[in-house]
Amino acid sequence: MAVWGMPALSPEEREALEHDYRHGSSRLVRQRSLIVLLCAELETQAEVGRVVRCSLDSVQRTLKRYHAGGRLALQPKPAASWHFAKRNLTWQKALAQAMEAGPEACGIPRPTWSASLLAEYLAERTGIEVSEWTVRRGLASLGYVCRRGTWTVRHRAEEDPDYLPKRKGSWRS
Repeated sequence: MAVWGMPALSPEEREALEHDYRHGSSRLVRQRSLIVLLCAELETQAEVGRVVRCSLDSVQRTLKRYHAGGRLALQPKPAASWHFAKRNLTWQKALAQAMEAGPEACGIPRPTWSASLLAEYLAERTGIEVSEWTVRRGLASLGYVCRRGTWTVRHRAEEDPDYLPKRKGSWRS
């Protein structure tokens, strides 16, 4: 007796599901395969949930996946990798050139770059729109750090003949 609406499994399909249950690539694949196998043997979805120790919703979602796409639909969806595609070599080179040249050389009337400003500039230049966090990751891969700007009166301090600038690498900048 099978769960209502569950089609009878062919011997080949049952064998393939048992293989996935025993040797599946992840816990999720093994659990989903077991749910489908038990749905072919037990009477209700609630019984299957009790045996597998999962919720009724999990059983229903698994059956819906199986009905829609068969055994392949029980595999987890691949992780989205769209953010890697945006940071291509052309974009990375444009970022490096912008950092080396500075904002004023790039036609932006600012003394320093900010992550959001770099994102806007690179979107205009390369046509690839990214978030400021993606810009920060790109800067980190180049060895740069983009920190929040601070108000300074350095120009006044430099007028003093006894002024000594901070050493390179000082954490106070």
